Amino acid sequence: MKVKLWGVRGSIPTPLTSAAIESKIIQALSLAKPGDISSEESVRSFVSELPIFIRGTYGGNTTCIEVETTAGDLFIIDCGSGIINLGKELMKREFGRGHGVASIFLSHTHWDHIQGIPFFAPLYVAGNRFNFYSPIPDLEDRILYQQKNTHFPVSFERMPATKRFFQIGTDEYSYINDVKLYTKLMPHPGNAYGIRIEDGDSIFVYTSDCEFTINEIEDIQNYEQFFADADLLLFDSQYTFQESVIEKISWGHSSSSIAIDIASKFNVKKLILFHHEPNYDDEKLSGLLANAKTYTSVNKKVSDDLTIDMAEEGKVYEF
Repeated sequence: MKVKLWGVRGSIPTPLTSAAIESKIIQALSLAKPGDISSEESVRSFVSELPIFIRGTYGGNTTCIEVETTAGDLFIIDCGSGIINLGKELMKREFGRGHGVASIFLSHTHWDHIQGIPFFAPLYVAGNRFNFYSPIPDLEDRILYQQKNTHFPVSFERMPATKRFFQIGTDEYSYINDVKLYTKLMPHPGNAYGIRIEDGDSIFVYTSDCEFTINEIEDIQNYEQFFADADLLLFDSQYTFQESVIEKISWGHSSSSIAIDIASKFNVKKLILFHHEPNYDDEKLSGLLANAKTYTSVNKKVSDDLTIDMAEEGKVYEF
């Protein structure tokens, strides 16, 4: 299975500002020695060694994940602004010729998870086929409403690709070709659903927009079948621990410490902290990752086999 992150930000897109780029340049130059900028090759080498919050960005697009199975089937999870760049890439392939087929899973229909649909180029190519899956019973009506002429000049019906909608159950397995899907309702205002994808021996679990409080942790065994033994877990860690338990209770998001506790309890191999707070810049996110790794090292209950990373737009994981 191959998983690529096209959008990792929560709530709203957050493009880099000129001031942020200037700050990164200043930080980079302040670290450079004369030999680091003596040639193009040395500059490239120097830049490649800089931390990501200086040399690049974790990304500002809202949620979109690409999953490619071992059989070559394409799954897209959520359709935030990140799906726009995914669409550009797909147009270079069979989708540009009207021969593309993909399954789209929507966790919920808050705007940061559907706002990219009107700008997803493959939907404008006749012959492409997209099957939309979700436990949401009126999903099609919600997508149609987003593109009413009061909101967008092109209706969803006028996008030429073939589009079909399927409601799938929760707390049970569904099958698409050789792939097993398991969805579960997550604690989030307005409801949101996590998805578990099993492709042979590979397991990917995605849970965006979930708020695991003390109450949910007390009943965490109810989530065992969803999280257990995942090779890769993408988990909503939008808030700091203080925000999640004091300042932003009931806002619908979790913290990295909660994510780590759950991942460790259920034998997850790799945890990706995800759905970044839009007010956090790259340096803040790097600091949160460092804090998360410190938490794993001092918490004796955390498995030594668990590795942690911060979700980064464009990052690919194969397992």
